[in-house]
Amino acid sequence: MSKESKQVNPELQEKLSLLTPKERKYFSVMWAKYGVLNITSKPGVAKSAIGRSICDKLGFRYMDIRLSMVDETDVGLYPDVSEIEVDGKTVKCLDFVVPRWAIEANKQPTIIHFEELNRASQQVRNAALQILLERQIGTEFNFNDNVLMMSSGNLGDEDGTDVEEFDAALNNRLVHINHVLGVDEWIENFAEENVHRLITSFIKAHPEQMYKTSDNAKAYATPRSWTMLSEFIITNFGEDASPKDFLPLVKEVATGYLGNSSMKFVQYCEDMLNISIEDVLNNYDGIKKNKTIIGDRSFIGSNSSLIAPIKIGNNVKIGAGSVINKNIPTNKLAISRSKLKIY
Repeated sequence: MSKESKQVNPELQEKLSLLTPKERKYFSVMWAKYGVLNITSKPGVAKSAIGRSICDKLGFRYMDIRLSMVDETDVGLYPDVSEIEVDGKTVKCLDFVVPRWAIEANKQPTIIHFEELNRASQQVRNAALQILLERQIGTEFNFNDNVLMMSSGNLGDEDGTDVEEFDAALNNRLVHINHVLGVDEWIENFAEENVHRLITSFIKAHPEQMYKTSDNAKAYATPRSWTMLSEFIITNFGEDASPKDFLPLVKEVATGYLGNSSMKFVQYCEDMLNISIEDVLNNYDGIKKNKTIIGDRSFIGSNSSLIAPIKIGNNVKIGAGSVINKNIPTNKLAISRSKLKIY
């Protein structure tokens, strides 16, 4: 294949601007198709999520094959006997059945992610490596150029997982990248849109709790387990659920998601309940309290100040950083900015 034929087409090039720097790096390694991208990290830090995010932004199909949960027949090593003509004679020939997922992958731009490569059995790992390194199944089926591939795994002793060490020859065929997920990166690129707002605010306030193992406990806090708890809350109580709605049940199940980190999160939720909305919205002028009234479905931008007494109507939007000292009628947008003065 010539270098020119590997160049990204203009339509895809435009979409690449949507990727984060880390996503662009991973995509570039996969696009080269020489050497296999192999990302390793602790469990639960969004290895599959970043592959899925790349696909969502580029319009690719994402296929996630968890090698520790399949056998070799699922990865292209199901034997098939057929008959072929050799020098005028019929000869039985052994080959392999092509899995349906491989055929589907060739129909559109796709990323195939072989997860837990270093936790799979030797037979399954060998089958996956045949695909990753040779881009083919058996002798007849080849993957198209629009199919990209990546693999991932855990760290072993460092994160308490049972993994197989690769020999030097195999390691030399892989492109090894240590996948690290920072708090700000997780919140900005995923949690802000996909995780319940109270969990996001808790992690912002206590970043050390995003990933925190628990001694002698099976469950512990990871980005994945926080997302799982978020799904529990949103599915059962709704996206806008308050601690008053979900806390009684969350107290019972949170340890199963987060281990010891659940105690601090529950305390955080209880603290939110103990601060009344009147504590936030009432102004005290030294003589009496003045109330702020906010209508239904109104949005108050961050770092805004409401100078009471004041009334905000229904469906009002107030821009971030605004200082509001007048009543805002229903269905209005209010933005307050002062000109910068330097003395």
